[in-house]
Amino acid sequence: KNILALFLVSLSIIAFGQKTKVKESIIKIGEGKNNALIVNINGADEDDVIKAWKDKMKSTGAKVSGKKSMFADDATITSISSNTMDIYSEISDKGEYVELAVGFDLGGAYLNSKEHASGYKAAEKMLYDFAVGQAKEAINKEISAQEGLIKDLEKDQSKLEKDNEKLASDIEDYKKRIEDAEKDIENNKTEIENKI
Repeated sequence: KNILALFLVSLSIIAFGQKTKVKESIIKIGEGKNNALIVNINGADEDDVIKAWKDKMKSTGAKVSGKKSMFADDATITSISSNTMDIYSEISDKGEYVELAVGFDLGGAYLNSKEHASGYKAAEKMLYDFAVGQAKEAINKEISAQEGLIKDLEKDQSKLEKDNEKLASDIEDYKKRIEDAEKDIENNKTEIENKI
């Protein structure tokens, strides 16, 4: 069972990794319509994504505020820019996935693939890795829930097997009692006939 579960996890992680794409788009984020990176996190829970992203933003040394619309003030991510930046994030539950849109305000311009090629690649990788990590977490939570159900079913099966053993034992006991009672009846008949 454990090997099967690990195999399924591996397949799911590979599938999520292949499905996960970071795209660039101009959306309403920050102070108006700006360039942002958008990634869909399959199977994830919105609250889990919000908490994990908030932790990620705090790890940049930024002052973080907001929940679904999050603002990270003066973040330091040297792979994206040597200067501090403001990061605007929009997190929304879309049913089968959670959408994470992130705008990196570099101070006067938002990060984009044309003007900031290397920084953009770093940001794209950061979002991709985050999304795949969150998808893995979602799979692990689902596996834990399924393993709990399997344990419950195994307990139920074990109880039913014990009940069956007891019932089978009871049947054998009742058969013996019936057999003994039938012998007693025959003995009684013989005694009655002898007394007549």
